[in-house]
Amino acid sequence: MPENDDEKRERILKTSVQLFGKEGYYGTRMSEVASKARVSPKTLYKYFSGKKELFMSALDYATRKLMRHVLARIPKEPDLDSLMIARHILSSYSNFIRQNRGLARIHAEAVAMVDPDIRRDQSKQFAANVEVIAARLNEDVISGRLKLGAKPEDIAWLFLSVASLIAYAVLLDLDRDSQGGFDPDYALDRFIKAMGERF
Repeated sequence: MPENDDEKRERILKTSVQLFGKEGYYGTRMSEVASKARVSPKTLYKYFSGKKELFMSALDYATRKLMRHVLARIPKEPDLDSLMIARHILSSYSNFIRQNRGLARIHAEAVAMVDPDIRRDQSKQFAANVEVIAARLNEDVISGRLKLGAKPEDIAWLFLSVASLIAYAVLLDLDRDSQGGFDPDYALDRFIKAMGERF
């Protein structure tokens, strides 16, 4: 059975994530993506107008895959408060990033890009994530399940900052090299404990 457009596009995106994750934005050529994805350059440009659009689409594809993985692993316990949910989310995120190390590079490059469209897109995504996390924290505060000594928005920014630090530590292989002594699971435990004590 011949491949439909959605299947072909997904194969291109999977290949792009692998190549951008390994070679980076500037080290990845469109011709290489076409070759590895087993499509002609003409077909590749049918779906994506250029490398920037392909990169942004690959980043979005990888982020959605990551979020599906993370959200699927949140325990379905009704009494779980936001801090414990945060612990599960960060742990799942850390494990996924460590098993898919190229994602750390893609996200780091997107943040460091000079291109204003890519930077703007990342900034909007970060702010949207803060809103979602802050809303969930606020629900737990209103319901009495959680007591915080700081605004939910501030904690949400801190939460995403820790996630970013985990990604950069993985990008630098600090979780593999004894020189850094970085243990993501230990760092998460300390972070959640400190949040519980401080907030």
